[in-house]
Amino acid sequence: MSKAKKGTTICTLNDLIFPVELIDNPNKTNREYSKIVTGVVDGEEIDLNYCSPIYELVPNEMIFPKVEEILNQHGIAFSVQYSHTQHARFYGNYTIEDPRFGYKMAGTNDVIKFIWTFQHSYNGLTKYKGVAGFFRLICTNGLVVPVQEMKDFNLILEGKHTSSILRSLEEFSQILVNVTNNLGQVKTAITGKYESLGGRWVAKPEDRIKEVLIASKIALIDNAKFNTLNDITNRIMSEANMVGLGYNGRVNDWLIYNGINQYINDDDRNIAAPEKRRETDSKVLEYMLEYA
Repeated sequence: MSKAKKGTTICTLNDLIFPVELIDNPNKTNREYSKIVTGVVDGEEIDLNYCSPIYELVPNEMIFPKVEEILNQHGIAFSVQYSHTQHARFYGNYTIEDPRFGYKMAGTNDVIKFIWTFQHSYNGLTKYKGVAGFFRLICTNGLVVPVQEMKDFNLILEGKHTSSILRSLEEFSQILVNVTNNLGQVKTAITGKYESLGGRWVAKPEDRIKEVLIASKIALIDNAKFNTLNDITNRIMSEANMVGLGYNGRVNDWLIYNGINQYINDDDRNIAAPEKRRETDSKVLEYMLEYA
């Protein structure tokens, strides 16, 4: 296993489906901590959560292997990366490798792929969720889907208890059918929003970056060691000038969105959990779509 985001470890599916059970807390305590979620990791029993009797334990083996099974049932080729945070918070990123689901930004060689991210936890800090997005090959970061299209095409799944989580996985199977059957419409709606950013050329990138960061409530650091604006600008210009990518030194809102996206997902700059980064990324995208 290797490190991914700070505190997060890249792992295999087997590393996520270790034995877990809900047991009585042998110590005298209040009702809120009368139960313990305990697991056996690498042969060692560890406590993962102290909770009340109303907590419903949903093992990872009911979620992540099922997602793989559903994708395989629908004949959708995918690659997957699993990760966890201290064996208590879990993530699966399923990149759809089926070329039907890919897209290249107009006039460039900037390729994005459809991706589904599922998350779960045993400590209650990460709520179960399945959410669609896109994966940009040039920077290997995930991109959020605009809120409106997320709602229109039902590209988000949630559940709290065992029955609702199982039901959401049944919905996931139907969503894949709907998306596949209406793939042209889904891709056009989502990538059309991305292309609207790609069609806005920016004469003063630093001004636009600063505007978006302030609107999204992302702190601007400026000291002897680091400057946020310079960092993001350098990321953007690196791609704008990249031979073969197709931007020929010009900057548009698409590159600015992606530069900020990279900054949000930079492990050296951000210790937030993946789901918190995704929330911030969504704020950035929604602002940029609304305010040219």
